[in-house]
Amino acid sequence: MQATNDIELRICKTWDECVQCEEAQKQIWEMPDFRDVVPASFLVTAAKNGGILIGAFQHGAMVGFAFGVLGSEGTGAARRLKHTSHMLGVLPQARAHGLGAHLKWLQRQVALEQGLDLMTWTYDPLQAVNAQLNLTRLGAIARRYLRDAYGEMTDALNTGIASDRFEVEWFLKHERVSARARALDLTETFPEAAAVFEIDWTAQGLPYIAAAQLPTEERARVEIPADLNQLKARDRALAAEWRAQTRVMFERAFAAGYIAYNVSHWRDASGHARAAYLLRRGDF
Repeated sequence: MQATNDIELRICKTWDECVQCEEAQKQIWEMPDFRDVVPASFLVTAAKNGGILIGAFQHGAMVGFAFGVLGSEGTGAARRLKHTSHMLGVLPQARAHGLGAHLKWLQRQVALEQGLDLMTWTYDPLQAVNAQLNLTRLGAIARRYLRDAYGEMTDALNTGIASDRFEVEWFLKHERVSARARALDLTETFPEAAAVFEIDWTAQGLPYIAAAQLPTEERARVEIPADLNQLKARDRALAAEWRAQTRVMFERAFAAGYIAYNVSHWRDASGHARAAYLLRRGDF
């Protein structure tokens, strides 16, 4: 499968491909601790036994990948098989090609060929770009919040604040997902929704939550930082405060029956970059 004219996507099962994936992880996440890396020895075993490793290659070198394993959820008669996607990453020099979406769509195709109809994975709910990919472009939903999912992380992207995560559900045969598979840039209207946070700005131009209220309407808007990485670089304590306040809000909203299903980005009248989730009550 061709993602662009010079980038090829393919299913990976060889030792050399898995070694390349190991090295790609170190570069993408700037991992100082070897324990954070999924080793080639496990990658190759998983890839040959129901796991899915998709690689993106440019001039023979891996520049991105998606990796996951066969999993299940529920018990007894309610138990269902699923694909548990563990990692998705693209090297900085290849991020202008929309590879993240291309990798996920091929991962979906392979999972469907395995007879699966559900894929789950986790991501940091404060990473607005990832949220846009997962919910808006791919059509996944989030209604599960995991505190400190990976403990204290040491890589450059995640260090400094608690490793809370959304676990998203991607219903591979759902009409919403199928529509996005036919048109990767398909988006939904972002309807009026009650804002649960009142946002203000520090003297340095950084966003903070000035007031909060729990959602009560059918739809709710939960704002997040438009650029968490920049916020952490400039004021790590403020980034940690965002984590603490959004943690409480999302946990309560999900417990009350809301799901997160869309993300919006905009600039306000003062020129500030903004981002927010759209939540709605009800099942998916």
